[in-house]
Amino acid sequence: MFKLGSHSNSESQEYHYSDIYNVEQNSSYERIVLGLTQSHIDTMLDLIGVCNGPFYILYVLHTPHSCEEGRYQSGELTYDEVSTLLNCYRDFFENDGRHDIWIHSPETNTTIVYDRHNLIYLYGFTGDHLHIIDRMGLKKESVNIPCPHVHCYNSEYDNFEPKLINEYRWKRTPLHEADRQ
Repeated sequence: MFKLGSHSNSESQEYHYSDIYNVEQNSSYERIVLGLTQSHIDTMLDLIGVCNGPFYILYVLHTPHSCEEGRYQSGELTYDEVSTLLNCYRDFFENDGRHDIWIHSPETNTTIVYDRHNLIYLYGFTGDHLHIIDRMGLKKESVNIPCPHVHCYNSEYDNFEPKLINEYRWKRTPLHEADRQ
């Protein structure tokens, strides 16, 4: 089971980035993108851990199997509540491509996104975030999504989708066009 695959000899196989990062910038944003081999949720928790709460989660369910597609916005959460949610659904987030998850700290204006391509994006990063990335020993180079690639929606996780939606108090809004890739 895996979230993102690449094609080789007409077969899909799991794709891993090689513990790399890059700073991307255009006229509307500056962000850091991380391409990791593993430990995506642990890395998100490390990055969130240097931000000030409260936090908000945006769960973007773009390829639903049993629930309504949409953007599910949490209420105000503490770090411990975010950590509990991420750890409880770690396998679902790390091994299934039906969703993206965003975590935002209004106080530091930091947003951390873990997307369907197994990439972590960091907007509004601080020196503390750069220190974490340096400590991880990531190499700075261009981060590219494999082409062609495949997103895996694993039926083993189908029961996690309604459990996550029903366990928390979300405010659902329709997907944005950019959510549909």
